[in-house]
Amino acid sequence: MVIVRGRKWLSTLRLGMTSLLVWGSAAPDRSVHGGAVTRPAVAMRTAMASPHAGAARIEKTRYRGWDAYRLTNGIISLYLTPQIGGRAIQLQLGDQEFFFVNPDLAGKVLPESENNPKSGWANYGGDKVWPAPEGWTNDDEWPSIPYYVLDGSPFQLAIVEDDSREVAARVTSPPDPRTGVQFERTFHVYAGVTRITVDQVMRNISRRRIRWGIWHLIQNDAADIHDPSKPNPELYMYVPLNPHSRFPRGYYHPYGDVRHPSYELIDGGRMLRIHYLYRVGKVAADSSAGWFAVVNGQKHIGLVETFRYFSGLEYPDDASVEEWNNGPGTISRGPFDQILPDDPRQTPYFMESEVLSPFATLDPGEEYKFTVHWWPTRVPNPIVGATWAGAISQPLTAEVEGSQVILKGVFGVFTPGTAEATFYTRQGEELNRVMLARVDPREVFRLDQAVPRPAAAFRVNIVLRDEEGENCGYLGNVILRPRP
Repeated sequence: MVIVRGRKWLSTLRLGMTSLLVWGSAAPDRSVHGGAVTRPAVAMRTAMASPHAGAARIEKTRYRGWDAYRLTNGIISLYLTPQIGGRAIQLQLGDQEFFFVNPDLAGKVLPESENNPKSGWANYGGDKVWPAPEGWTNDDEWPSIPYYVLDGSPFQLAIVEDDSREVAARVTSPPDPRTGVQFERTFHVYAGVTRITVDQVMRNISRRRIRWGIWHLIQNDAADIHDPSKPNPELYMYVPLNPHSRFPRGYYHPYGDVRHPSYELIDGGRMLRIHYLYRVGKVAADSSAGWFAVVNGQKHIGLVETFRYFSGLEYPDDASVEEWNNGPGTISRGPFDQILPDDPRQTPYFMESEVLSPFATLDPGEEYKFTVHWWPTRVPNPIVGATWAGAISQPLTAEVEGSQVILKGVFGVFTPGTAEATFYTRQGEELNRVMLARVDPREVFRLDQAVPRPAAAFRVNIVLRDEEGENCGYLGNVILRPRP
């Protein structure tokens, strides 16, 4: 956890590196986000992007009738709409869109008189950030939407970085006296990579001590691309489960039927696969892997979201990752029941992917920062893993046949460039490099290729190199064994 007093970061806990996905943490600088040690901004821009490949830019534009700011690098585009809760209303990979946008509210900016508990929730779609936990029994719980100040009111937007290597815009909510919270989020888009960084700051603007977690969610479009009047039959979410989970199955159901058919354990109980079905339900997991993914199988696009998990700290709902199936049904909210009608106009097709921070106890004027990253790519179902380089749909295999090795795998990459196989001896000496293919985040990388095997080769890995030839991470590693 990290707390800020008057903009000076005070680290309250020494944290080690997490497993598998340690996004940008291995660096000598001691600036801090979300409790993670990260590189300074200039070094990160240098390491992440080449000014010659997909330069970043920011521009004013319109999106479905709203005034918007477009952050783009030619591969991805992110649209921010400060008028309607400061949300990222849409994310695009090429011409493919990820987020749900409510067609009935497109271009509309509703006042509080039309966005409140009596008149109903103006759910515009896109992404959003709320305080957690949700609840209705005491003042330490947030009473959920409709909640105009933090979800629907105009936010202030400031451009804080405008360079060919990186653009960034900060949106700031009005202060909310009821929760004592003001949210500030900064969206970063870099040249030559699909990565989007979202720095989220929760500030105590009250004269009392407050205790909340940061609750970030995306409404993923769940309509059938061929017939939007029906739900998408191929929308999935993948959540790696904590091997030391406090829950017997690795997850639990805060709301809805515990026998809900959307939720299934796979990979020997190590992964929760969520199949979107038009039926209300919610799950929560104390996932420790630091990533989850949503895949639209009709479009063959996937969005990996990464975050830092803090073992030993208390989380709202005891969960780091949650998912909500928007659909018809009745759920208990404790003091009342909520009924969602079987009507796509009133209960639209979307699936919420949600990530929570640990609780932060803040005195007046203090801040807490929690960062997430989005990594869109072209990839089919399923996603079984993720690295800095890309999403893994079918893990790398290497079959030895005489003097050749047949390499296979299916991936979605995060950076345009080349995929390269590198062979090593048992002692780690590099033997040979073989360029396999040009790759691009807008195309699925399907590897099925025979390459010469050096005589002393013990293992092979697949590295992703950007347009400048720099190593951007690994897609797989296999020990070579002769065919039985």
